[in-house]
Amino acid sequence: MYMGFKKYFSNGTDRKADNYPMVKRNRRWILASALMLAMFGAGVVQSHALAKAATINAPRTETTTKAAEYTKAPRQGRSRGIAIFQNLDKTKTVATQKTNLTNALEKGNLNITGGAYYGLLKNGDGTYSGGLQFNYSGSGSNKFDFANLVIRVPEPLRGLFKKINESGRWTKYFNGNGSINNGPLGMMWTYTNEDFSYDGTNLILNVGDASLEYGSKTTTAFLNFNLGQAVTDFEEEIPDTTDYYLFKMALVDPESPINWDLIGDYAGSDELGTNHIMYR
Repeated sequence: MYMGFKKYFSNGTDRKADNYPMVKRNRRWILASALMLAMFGAGVVQSHALAKAATINAPRTETTTKAAEYTKAPRQGRSRGIAIFQNLDKTKTVATQKTNLTNALEKGNLNITGGAYYGLLKNGDGTYSGGLQFNYSGSGSNKFDFANLVIRVPEPLRGLFKKINESGRWTKYFNGNGSINNGPLGMMWTYTNEDFSYDGTNLILNVGDASLEYGSKTTTAFLNFNLGQAVTDFEEEIPDTTDYYLFKMALVDPESPINWDLIGDYAGSDELGTNHIMYR
């Protein structure tokens, strides 16, 4: 009976020896599981901490990056500016510099006369007669070497000048001479065909080397233009105008662009006595 009672009411202590291996394994599994959970939890906490730190540091990183970019940008700009400055060809900047400093080499005056001053004469055979004489004078104390005399051609006459230029026969229609002197020294010239050129707006006359002319200098130049012969040869019809065919003339540096706004009042200017040059 006791044995039966023990069978049904025992607390199981007598089975301790039989279950011990299983219990031991269970304890090991529990310990291992606990250790894994602890490690996993530490990993989660660490990941969370890193993520939080990254979030906190993000604005600082972005700010630092933008600051670095802002710091580099001006330096790059200055570097490019220095590179451009160092690469400038001094021989090509002379003309640019002179356009800011120079208008003309002297103060000039222009007087136009001639048979075509009031218009060309139409002959019975359909040809035209008449010429224009350009009388230029100027004075100044600028030091210069080579020089050009330039004439701003009125718009209605530019088509005719273009045809003369294309023909290359300048001295058939033009002749003249001039001088530059400072008293004891002087230079004189007579125009040859090679002294003429045309850029579409300006008739350019090569004067030559005046480097020996120091101090105050005076310039005189004369140019005769057989306008009637040119109109007849090229069968050119010169349009009417409203400004009396205004001409301008100046002594300039060949290395400087011709800018009549800069030349201003230093140019000599004169106009014809008619707005209808083809008819008298």
